Amino acid sequence: MCTRNRRCAAPRASRPGFNLVELLMSMALATIIFMAITTLFVRQSELMQEQNELIVLNREARFGLDHLRTDLTSLGSNTTPNSTADPTVCVKPTAQLRALTVDTTNGHVAADGLNPNVVPTSLTLFGSLDIKARYRTAAIEGSVVTLYDDGNLPGTQAAWDEVFTTDRFVRISGADGQQMFFPIASGNQGSRSITVLGTIPRVSTGNNCGYTGLGINYNVDVQNFVRYRVIGDLRPGAPTDVGGKPLQSLLVRERMQTDGTTLRNQLVLVENAVDLQIYDIGFDADRTQDKVKIDVKRLADEVFLPGGGGALGNQAASAMPEALRFLTVKLSVRTTWPRKQLVHRPREVAWQPLQTWLLPNENDGSHPVISVASRVAFPTLVSRNL
Repeated sequence: MCTRNRRCAAPRASRPGFNLVELLMSMALATIIFMAITTLFVRQSELMQEQNELIVLNREARFGLDHLRTDLTSLGSNTTPNSTADPTVCVKPTAQLRALTVDTTNGHVAADGLNPNVVPTSLTLFGSLDIKARYRTAAIEGSVVTLYDDGNLPGTQAAWDEVFTTDRFVRISGADGQQMFFPIASGNQGSRSITVLGTIPRVSTGNNCGYTGLGINYNVDVQNFVRYRVIGDLRPGAPTDVGGKPLQSLLVRERMQTDGTTLRNQLVLVENAVDLQIYDIGFDADRTQDKVKIDVKRLADEVFLPGGGGALGNQAASAMPEALRFLTVKLSVRTTWPRKQLVHRPREVAWQPLQTWLLPNENDGSHPVISVASRVAFPTLVSRNL
């Protein structure tokens, strides 16, 4: 307040800047904004990582399924679907040759106590699965088959040995429609010859099975057994539980010996594969009728019975792969790392979709599972109609 004859003092100007309260409020606000941006960035990074892992997982699963589907679609081509039931196989091999054999007893389930009702199926295939080339004979004598050099034969002994290996069969067929299967004993690139186990019969009086004349101009195909299954990862450094059992599983393609059961070598197709299944398996119930009657089996345990019986089992009396017309094959693969806060949903029945996978000591989440499936038809088996 100004008095008379006295000069009024001007109000004092405040100093520029923040006071302590304003500074603390600004710092708190900046911290909140920074934490929000950081949280958003971390969450977006986690989402992108999860999406990328699922994309990679889907690609790997389809890679494995495509391998299996390619082999399945070739079944029955230039071979026999069932050597026991096929009348054109005039020399019955020691091992029964079946286009497809199913087994539900030799798959691996990682942490099976935490993941019930998972029974991986193994599929054993037979046919021209690795060597697609067809050769012609220049001569047959005893147990030796000499091939005609048409320019497509392996050019070196090493290449020859890669094709004509002892885990494979040679199929010899002629214009009469008969076919003979013999395991390979050895081969010689210099003489263009293959030696088989056993003596190749020659047609004679009372014996219509075999080759005629000098055995010229017969077809020769190289065929073998291949098995697909889920196995435990026993490679060095692979994770195991406290009991030493593998916690990681693999889808493998296995080359088998000529008995169809002894392993020769393995090729890993997909890591972290957890299940391989077939379902909706269609058979021609009566191949003598003009009207097709399809009998559909829903799951693998309907075509492979305990002890090896069933339409796709390993017992000669009951196996009937020649009647197979279609099936659906499904491969399930889990992620490498668990997803936080993803609740594990154990499979309650064998036909239920597999959504998650749980490993020991993972209490804050579980592994998402991706499944890919494909329907496979067998037109060659239809055309044979055994």
